[in-house]
Amino acid sequence: MTTPRSNISSKQQVTPLDARYQYLSQDHSNVRLYLTLRNVCFLGASVHILFIFFFLSIGAIYLSLINILSVSTWLFALYKNHQGRYFIATIVSAMEIVVHAVLVSLILGLSMGFHYFLWPVAALLMMSPLFSAKVSSIIGFSIISLFGFLEVYAEHIEYSFAYEALASYVQIGNIMFAAVGFVLVTLSARSKNVKTEKQLYELANQDGLTETYNRRFVYDLVEQMQKERRRSSSLNYTAMICDIDDFKQITDQLGHLDADKVIKDVAAYIKSTVRETDLVARWGGEQFLILLMDIDAKGTVSLSEKIRKNVRYHVDLKSNTDHITTLSIGIAKAKESEDFEDTLRRADISMYKAKKLGKNRIINAD
Repeated sequence: MTTPRSNISSKQQVTPLDARYQYLSQDHSNVRLYLTLRNVCFLGASVHILFIFFFLSIGAIYLSLINILSVSTWLFALYKNHQGRYFIATIVSAMEIVVHAVLVSLILGLSMGFHYFLWPVAALLMMSPLFSAKVSSIIGFSIISLFGFLEVYAEHIEYSFAYEALASYVQIGNIMFAAVGFVLVTLSARSKNVKTEKQLYELANQDGLTETYNRRFVYDLVEQMQKERRRSSSLNYTAMICDIDDFKQITDQLGHLDADKVIKDVAAYIKSTVRETDLVARWGGEQFLILLMDIDAKGTVSLSEKIRKNVRYHVDLKSNTDHITTLSIGIAKAKESEDFEDTLRRADISMYKAKKLGKNRIINAD
């Protein structure tokens, strides 16, 4: 069984909710879709049970019998959903709503507003991940066209059953239920899209191991900053390149897993130390770039020394407690007429000077 990603990344004790999710994941490849369809099927079956008695009370015997079949259809969809056959469950549920809305509209007319349920089912099918964009478009257009057909064809069908005075109230209720369904479907799709966009953004701009930014994000940000610079004051930042000393030896002695943990621990400490306005990016295998924004020389020295001196206390390697992690750091203050690449080059040269002079030190470029 595949362990949920949230359980892998979390170090907290597994909660009952996590355990329930893990249990569902054993049999259901898409837990979100499973739960959504399950709730829809329960609601559909419950509402149509009420419809059985409602149609009996107004004398619409045929519609009452049809709703007995509808309840059976919803229970069938619920069973298929439990089996993990989401496509069949979705199709059966949607077809029940469409057929029921059409039949009731053709028998009772439009006075009770059952045809408005075609809108949320059209939205549901158009936004469902089970269909391609082309198929979803065709389905959605067909259902909305069916709504238009009923508006024209069933407009003159007169209500001929008991309690005619209730028709307007039932219509208002059906419109509200249909509107709620439409809104929930739309908001669910929007929430999923926003979440997906955020995940894609993080995948594109963050380093997977350290959760710091990557080169692409840094270059895009600096490019945007350069554009803003033309309309405001000059760009004020300091580039700091930090390289973990003797990292090849660390990998050889401890193995790749513990070496990766060194990188993660160093990244976590740097992120916790810099200011909120600063930026931390993984610049290479064991190398980090820090952009210190709007900081003076004294602040740069203080912050860089704090990182250099204290990083060793924040790398936890239980398999080798004798190892001490140190950093060689090169710093370059951006000049007025200097390109970003030139600033980085000066910081990188300074970092290599620190390596040559014995490592575990800071060199500030001229």
